[in-house]
Amino acid sequence: MHVGIVGAGAVGGYLAAELSAGGAEITLVTRKGRAAATDKPVAIRADGTALHARGSLVITDDSTSLSGVDIALVTVKSPATEEVAATLAQVLPANTPVVSFQNGLRNVEILREKLGPRVAGGVVTYNVYNGERGERRQASTGKLMAGHLAGELERRMQALKEVFSASGETLELHGEFNSVLLGKLLLNLNNGICAATGLGIAASLRDYDARFCFSECILEGLDCMRRAGMKPARVTVLPPELLAPALKLPNAVVTRMARSLVGIDSAARSSTLQDIDRGRPTEIDDLNGAIVAIARRAGGEAPRNELVTRIVHEIERVAMSGGRPAFVPPRELRSQMERVSRGKHAI
Repeated sequence: MHVGIVGAGAVGGYLAAELSAGGAEITLVTRKGRAAATDKPVAIRADGTALHARGSLVITDDSTSLSGVDIALVTVKSPATEEVAATLAQVLPANTPVVSFQNGLRNVEILREKLGPRVAGGVVTYNVYNGERGERRQASTGKLMAGHLAGELERRMQALKEVFSASGETLELHGEFNSVLLGKLLLNLNNGICAATGLGIAASLRDYDARFCFSECILEGLDCMRRAGMKPARVTVLPPELLAPALKLPNAVVTRMARSLVGIDSAARSSTLQDIDRGRPTEIDDLNGAIVAIARRAGGEAPRNELVTRIVHEIERVAMSGGRPAFVPPRELRSQMERVSRGKHAI
């Protein structure tokens, strides 16, 4: 099977290494001018297992090289999705399925506007980051999930699942995928907390005030979704309705009960914080900002997630201008969140 992957960042490189180890031929498309500086990715799983490219793995910035792939995976950040959609519409045959392994809710819609119903949603529920030597490291355990397609497109999805299986990865295919995307969005709200505070993922989950803010964002997101007629799926061991209150338990209890959460690689940083580190645009409008959008469409507000979105945008602005961003300490973020919550309520 020949798999094309658009986006050579942490997730794109990790999936490329997995699929190559599973026997697939890989074409990995980078940003313009970055191909020569991109090494063949090595994936390091959470248990320390290293996966190396086993067969053909071509790294290029020429998107026309995707014309012969059997399936294309999109792993770019949300701001680049419209450009990628237009490019894929030009270079891919009409029968080539596309899977969006991206954050947020809008990317599948944007891709389908140009590519039609051959686009499936996908989620990576674990964190991946770039290691010091360029390796792609899985920092937490979780699932790889995607939606079903129809006819020949579904046969290629099944073939993709088999290649992942050959590498030791399980790709779960689901019929009702919008609910999965909603569940992943709730989990991703910690991206904003990490970006606002400057904390790595593990540090944010060990800090009570940061966990409190994450919990409040999930609870607000659940309320907004419920009032908008949306039902998120469970994408972790705990459903979001139980995860949110569990995050507010004392540190000692969380440390005992959720070792997989607090045991995340201490070097792992959320994708939004990684963007800030590099002075790049973030996806915050497709994360915490997406909850604000859901609330507004239903005629309401989401003050907690709106606060996080506003703070991250200011940090992003400073970082992109070459300045040193001022992160908000977790206790101060909690205080601000409690203040905005007193005067406003979600929907």
